[in-house]
Amino acid sequence: MAYTVEDLAALKANIAKGVTSLEVNGEKVTFRSLDEMRRIVSMIEDELSPKPASGFHLPTFSRG
Repeated sequence: MAYTVEDLAALKANIAKGVTSLEVNGEKVTFRSLDEMRRIVSMIEDELSPKPASGFHLPTFSRG
């Protein structure tokens, strides 16, 4: 599932309220704890953040 910025904002708003049960697109979702919700926030933030370019580089040398 691709997360959106709106998903992240909604989850953070519910954490701020202390809510562990919510309805998303007509489906009731219940989290085990606020800690679980915070882990999911981190996961969504990682998914939404741009990935840095690979820093892997093979050096080349010349003898002449």
